Amino acid sequence: MQDNLDNITMALAGIIQAISLVREVSHTGKVNDVAYEASIYSLFQTHPQSMEDVYAGLGGVKLGLEKLIHTLESKQAVDRLQSRYLLSLIHLQKKMSRSPKMLDTIADRLKQTQKQVEYFSLLHPSVIGNLADIYVNTISTFHFRIIIIGSQRVLHVRENLDKVRALLLAGVRAAILWRQVGGSRIQLLFSRHKIKASAERLLAEIEKNSMAQKDLI
Repeated sequence: MQDNLDNITMALAGIIQAISLVREVSHTGKVNDVAYEASIYSLFQTHPQSMEDVYAGLGGVKLGLEKLIHTLESKQAVDRLQSRYLLSLIHLQKKMSRSPKMLDTIADRLKQTQKQVEYFSLLHPSVIGNLADIYVNTISTFHFRIIIIGSQRVLHVRENLDKVRALLLAGVRAAILWRQVGGSRIQLLFSRHKIKASAERLLAEIEKNSMAQKDLI
């Protein structure tokens, strides 16, 4: 049961991480490089052996776990923008689950983009541009769309807009995983304490592993 809860928590943290990065890019044009790389990496993990594999290790979702814990323990007003993005990604995941053809199209396009990754690099502008194009030509064709709030000056830069769209694709991917491992909206209402405890334990594990690596050095 704990393992399953941890999987749900990691997938939820993956969604929150993508949202946080979208907000960061859309307002400043900057991004947490480690979290950004892990979120983009997740898009190409089609047959992971574990949830950790999706993000190249538990540390890949560290930012998402930190943001998730902050959200669940905050006694201040609800972050409406984050909540809106979260529910929007979950809604898009639900719509995608009813469109096998779209899922197949995305899978095929990701296979093609994987070849670019091997030729260039994971975060090469051409790769991110292709991921953004996948989002525009598939998920963005739904009548329901996510409206991004940010700096128009920043979003008018094509590279920044591509990053936002690629991260939205990663967010939907995380939402799909969240559903697959048993995540549900009702948990967000009635299992907040359990999810927070799981996130804290996972974050402590990351910090413990980080300290162990420093000792080895």
